[in-house]
Amino acid sequence: MADAKTTGANEGQPAPETIEQQPAEENLSETQELGESDAEVASQGQASTNQTEGSGFGEAMTVLKMTLTEITLLRTSFDLLLQSLGNDREAVGDAIYGTKIMALVAIKDSFKTPRAVMSLRFFNCFRLLLEKAEDFDELKIYVETLAFKHLNLEITELRVGRVQDAFLELLNQNVPNLPPGTNAAWKTMLSYCGSCYRFVGDTYGERLRIIKEDWTVVQASAKEKEELASKQSKEEAGEEGDDMVKEESVKREGAETFSFGRMCAFSNEVMGQKTEGWMEELLKVFHVLVDMISSPVHLQEECDLLAINLIVRSQSIEFEKFKPVMLAALRSLLPKQWSTAHENAWEWLWSTVARNLRESTMKVRAFKPYNVKLFSTLEEEQLDRFRKDVYTDFFNRAPASQDLFKQSQTRLRYIADRVLQSSSDLFQKNKDETLDDLSALGLRHVGYGIPIELFGPFVESCVTIMGQLISDFPNDNVSTKLVWCPKDNAHQIAEKDLREHMMIEGFRWSIGLTARVLVRTIMDGSTAVMQAIHLDNPTRLRRALLDAPRSERCVWQLAVMVGSQSISPLFWSLRSGAHATAKTMIEDILTIRADRDNYYYGVDELFQFQPNIADNVLREAPFLAETLLDGLIWRSHKSQDNLRPVIYYLKHLLQDMDETQMLSRGLISYIRFNHPQTIMHPILTFSLDLLWDRLAKRFFIMDRILTVVNCLIFILAECRLL
Repeated sequence: MADAKTTGANEGQPAPETIEQQPAEENLSETQELGESDAEVASQGQASTNQTEGSGFGEAMTVLKMTLTEITLLRTSFDLLLQSLGNDREAVGDAIYGTKIMALVAIKDSFKTPRAVMSLRFFNCFRLLLEKAEDFDELKIYVETLAFKHLNLEITELRVGRVQDAFLELLNQNVPNLPPGTNAAWKTMLSYCGSCYRFVGDTYGERLRIIKEDWTVVQASAKEKEELASKQSKEEAGEEGDDMVKEESVKREGAETFSFGRMCAFSNEVMGQKTEGWMEELLKVFHVLVDMISSPVHLQEECDLLAINLIVRSQSIEFEKFKPVMLAALRSLLPKQWSTAHENAWEWLWSTVARNLRESTMKVRAFKPYNVKLFSTLEEEQLDRFRKDVYTDFFNRAPASQDLFKQSQTRLRYIADRVLQSSSDLFQKNKDETLDDLSALGLRHVGYGIPIELFGPFVESCVTIMGQLISDFPNDNVSTKLVWCPKDNAHQIAEKDLREHMMIEGFRWSIGLTARVLVRTIMDGSTAVMQAIHLDNPTRLRRALLDAPRSERCVWQLAVMVGSQSISPLFWSLRSGAHATAKTMIEDILTIRADRDNYYYGVDELFQFQPNIADNVLREAPFLAETLLDGLIWRSHKSQDNLRPVIYYLKHLLQDMDETQMLSRGLISYIRFNHPQTIMHPILTFSLDLLWDRLAKRFFIMDRILTVVNCLIFILAECRLL
């Protein structure tokens, strides 16, 4: 999803979502260039609106009481727009999307979400706004939900005006004969949305600060008490063995006593209710939700992923049950800091998370059975068609992608199958397992240097081709009866079209979520070091390492973490053929540095993060074998009596990081390499001589002596028989 705009749990975003900071310009009048009828209706809207004109932009958030005439105008005009574009919901959403892009060119690069996904979100958002317009309270809650997802954007009246003008221009171009008063009604609705966004941003900024500070205290307090309990257990334990057992016991007990999760379980017991399965899943990732509350895009992504596990653990989920449990636990953990402001902040956090989770669980429950039907219905002939057509469509949308897809047809077919598999796995597998797979895949894309802007066209192509396949499915249902769409219960659809609609929407949701996870993984994993490797530029690598602290310099080159997955930049440089960068990294890691207090040498980190480094070097870049060995030797620049002090760092050539290994994997790799010049390197010679003299020689001689004795006994026995 885009950093700037995806925040939506709801499939669409109102126009203000695309607003971006622009140079200051003259303010636009809300009723500028309105006809007489428009002005009349606008005055009715202003009289019935409790916000915007009366209280000032973004100064309050009250209900919007539009007249029935205004609501009718909004719905009629939107239906006319839909008809003018062939009753194609995607075309309407795409038109709105394109209009906003053209109107706000400055934020064009911020739209990283696949256009096929984003277009539907625009359409659905406008549709839901109109559906809820008659129920003032429902409309307020829905707009507030959208506003929570725009906390990372600065909303101004000028920006809202730009979005209004862009949408009205689209409306007037496609529907020339709009009913009188339509423009004013749309301005009222969109101004209300923008004003609410501004109010929520101004109001809840302080709450974000309180939540962050409280959570830091909770985490730090739990850690301190755990360490104190562990220390006390060590002092009280008599024997070393008992000490270790008691330490682990107290450590677990302390963690359970003072952690947020344990306090929630305790609060549940006090309230006389059971900790349900969905609540256990929620507590596992609650810290992630707290961290993501200030990043609506990632919060929605986490809620979508969490919903996959929640519906498996519990059939009926009442999110309201968690609120008193959470507040009781926090009051116990923050007795000194707790106040009304803290209570309001955490209540707001949970209301935001609960809204997202409620919508996500509804979608997952609705989409899951149709996703199963989709993949059970697809036949091999249709799958073959998907494998071929998806690349044809993709290359037409993004010609530059052809330079990246140079693999064989077999490989391309495999990639297409993996795309379909990921869509199915998202509903069928455990969330953690799926996320691990996607994170690993995303990190590989980091190494491949795949531009994230290609994910959008690729997802669009997948959705388009799958839509064509689904439309060819036989359908015996001819009923035109209108039924509520199960994914949101917000709009109706003909019963005969329900299966096709839910199949394509479920596929769109799953493939869109997969793309968002991959894009986030690539963005998090695309460090300056990885970029230097992609370009095989040692100079750029050195520049990237200038900002690294000495204590972390090696780790920057040995591990890039995204979630629970990691990739080694050094390994990838060897694997991808960036050998100039790989040589620079090996030399840099094995360079001794120092400050006033410590020396820093990366040999331990090198073999910790990449225990098979010797094997990797010998397989991918054998000419770097001696570079690695030279880094394990320190030679003094001073000499005495024509001799120079030398230090050999033999630990990892004699002892493996895995204690179950008898010999170091590094030493074994060099021996199996079977290269006379390499095996005669000073440190290898010294290591092998040391192993022979201190360990192997005695056992070898004893074994040979025993063999000689047995031989003599055999000879004497044979002679005696003769």
